[in-house]
Amino acid sequence: MAEKNENDQGESDISAYETPVGLKKIAGFLRNGSSLPVRHGVECEKRVEYFKGSKLTEYLINNNDTKKKHRPRITNEADAIRICRALLKAGYFHQSERLEKGVLKPTPAARQEFIPGGYYTWIYEGNKTFSHFMTACLIIGFLLVTCFPIWPQFLKIWVWYCSVTLLIFMLGFISIRAFLFLCFWILGYEFWILPRLFDETLGFTESFVPGYSFEKATSGQLVYRIGILGAIMALLYWAYTQPTDFDTFIKVQRDFLDDLYSGTLLTDTSQQSKEDIDKIKVPSLEDLLAETAFDDADASEDLVDKFMDEMLANND
Repeated sequence: MAEKNENDQGESDISAYETPVGLKKIAGFLRNGSSLPVRHGVECEKRVEYFKGSKLTEYLINNNDTKKKHRPRITNEADAIRICRALLKAGYFHQSERLEKGVLKPTPAARQEFIPGGYYTWIYEGNKTFSHFMTACLIIGFLLVTCFPIWPQFLKIWVWYCSVTLLIFMLGFISIRAFLFLCFWILGYEFWILPRLFDETLGFTESFVPGYSFEKATSGQLVYRIGILGAIMALLYWAYTQPTDFDTFIKVQRDFLDDLYSGTLLTDTSQQSKEDIDKIKVPSLEDLLAETAFDDADASEDLVDKFMDEMLANND
């Protein structure tokens, strides 16, 4: 009796997912939240993703993680094929014929059916909300950057401060990172903070994993370690014996940062120069005429000097 009730429950679950809403949830899970293996190919001169029917049925049967949403609990091949046929009939994918590796063509509509040994091409691409959101952000960001010359002055100053702050942070972080590496390398170890940060082959999140690495350095570099240690000791000795110069350097940097963030970095320039700081300097007609007149005056002076030199030479 208990086995019958369990079968009835499984039957009701399968029936519930055969509705349009249920099929859309399963298709969305298969396209966005699953590890269903797919292959990439070309069909009708269009890049597509396709899979074998047996792979889909095996995935539905074996992937019984109840924490994942929008999928029925399937325990046998018959129920899996039933769901797959419902997805095919609803138009989430269609049957294809593989002409060669990576090249397919659609099966005629009259012969569309789901069989485990067949090949099927995805039509449904999944939920594109996040993709559309990122595309919209990209377009808006591009328009904002191209319209930078017409931004309000306070926004230009804000961008300038943010850019300089980011630059200072990056320079400080890279300097501390390199200094710590040298200190540990002298002791015979390689210590890196965010060792994969500058690896261009990795994605954004992968660049921050792991947080640090600590390994034993390669042997046979004792001479180089002694040289680096001597250079660091010489720098520290110079800073200790030249307190006036070092203190002046620190004070200049502090004053620069104070002027930068207090808005007084450009106090010695006119307001018009501040407003035109990002504009291209185009000489006016008066500037061109004045420059031409100045060049003519220089040429006249050169001729007079040459004439006087010739006169003096003839007198001699």
